[in-house]
Amino acid sequence: MTATTARRAIRALAGLAVVAASAAPPARAQAPRDTAAAMALYRAAAARFAGAKTMRTRFEQTLISPVSPTPRVTRGELMQRPPSRFAFRFTEPAGDAVISDGDALWVYLPSTAKGQVLKLPREVGGAFDVVARLLANPGDRTQVRVMPETDRVGGEAVTVFALTPRAAGAPFQTAKVWIGRDELVRQLEVEEPGGLRRRLRFTGMRLGVALPRRAFVFDVPPGVRIVDQAALLGPGAARRP
Repeated sequence: MTATTARRAIRALAGLAVVAASAAPPARAQAPRDTAAAMALYRAAAARFAGAKTMRTRFEQTLISPVSPTPRVTRGELMQRPPSRFAFRFTEPAGDAVISDGDALWVYLPSTAKGQVLKLPREVGGAFDVVARLLANPGDRTQVRVMPETDRVGGEAVTVFALTPRAAGAPFQTAKVWIGRDELVRQLEVEEPGGLRRRLRFTGMRLGVALPRRAFVFDVPPGVRIVDQAALLGPGAARRP
């Protein structure tokens, strides 16, 4: 695999960590918003997530391509220990995993690429850390706007925020974040520069919890070949076009 091909694979891989299309959008009702209170909620959620030593949640993610009418659906569990360790372990498709162990990013997708695991530079893992990307420095790198509608995710009332990058070259064109009264992110949606739209819904998110000892260890299955792109691309890969 050439460096150019590998970099294209990196951009595509971000879409493989996403989950399931909802059958229909939740009902919405128009209602006025206390903007100051809503922004305080957003900042509190950002601070709470930034200060958490660990995070664990189930996820359901939707990938909607501008060239395909059929969304791609995946589900599983996400565990995270900032700043450089996380693990997406999929139940649908079962066996798929995207794991950052602090030294490298392992992308194992036997559902689509049997017999191999891709080893990438750790820096590439930032593309998967969508929650931190959207909550970091609220109002600094992105313009945050409170949406006027009320909404519910999983039966719970949430406040909806629209995000727009302040500078060119951002990894997304527009985004939305749904935050519950408990200051936890219930759902997010990102539209990437190429028109790819991703929706990620969280269930049972917990911050600051104990995680399994080997949560961020990837054990290469017997007979699986390691495609080591970390050595080829180097530590600057995540910043290359």
